[in-house]
Amino acid sequence: MRIHGIYLVKNEADIVRHSLRESARWCDRIYVYDNGSSDETWSRSQELAAELPQVVLFKREDKPFDDALRAEVFHSYRGDAQPGDWWCRLDADEFYIDEPRAFLASVPRSHHVVWAASLLYYLTRGELARFTAEDERVPPEITSANLPRYYSARASEARFFRHRPRLEWDGGSWPAHLGLVSPQRIRLKHFQYRSPAQIQRRLDTRRLAKERGWKHFEHSAQMDWREKIADAAELHLDRGDGAYVIDEDRMPRHLEAPLSRAMKRVMHGLHVWP
Repeated sequence: MRIHGIYLVKNEADIVRHSLRESARWCDRIYVYDNGSSDETWSRSQELAAELPQVVLFKREDKPFDDALRAEVFHSYRGDAQPGDWWCRLDADEFYIDEPRAFLASVPRSHHVVWAASLLYYLTRGELARFTAEDERVPPEITSANLPRYYSARASEARFFRHRPRLEWDGGSWPAHLGLVSPQRIRLKHFQYRSPAQIQRRLDTRRLAKERGWKHFEHSAQMDWREKIADAAELHLDRGDGAYVIDEDRMPRHLEAPLSRAMKRVMHGLHVWP
């Protein structure tokens, strides 16, 4: 079993080194697609590609953000994957709590898709004191020691799908007939807000993407980084002890409706769907 990470990235220079090193611990291949960074994301990815054999530079091309860009990576490298391998939608600001290789090895072969339970981390007012005036202009380099510590567990999205030779990915966020979803969700930490300058750059980048036609960045509508600072009293503190608060009742539904799930079992079992 090998794991192929599709790493679509833009303006993540502060975290790309830490992200690629962490992902290389469990990914066999990390295909880097930079869709138009204006910072040092690409040059730092090049550095890591020289350091880590798992990092494969796909290309750098200024294109408006679209989840379907990952299909370009899939089509370029699908010939390197074998049945039973996994593909991962790999984001620079996400780090796995559960070890992906062990988790995926435990997924029954009848299940083809794994969703993540995402812990969303926020920068809080009490954490602002550690930043300098320069950090409001240039994002500081991220390490495991300076990440935000307060989170809310209320997001869930698909992150892995099992490779099958007949999969078709002609557009959209995922291949067609992706398969049956595993009931168990893998846990990850999502650090989308890390420093004043990084938050501002994120807001500016997503506002530009919306102007270029992307319609799904409503959560980045604010103009100033200060509007994204959270209240610690409304969040959970990550104490570094491996204990996390996840309220399943607040998590989005990830399993198919019973009828749809039964249909998938039949169609994939009979190999009608790839």
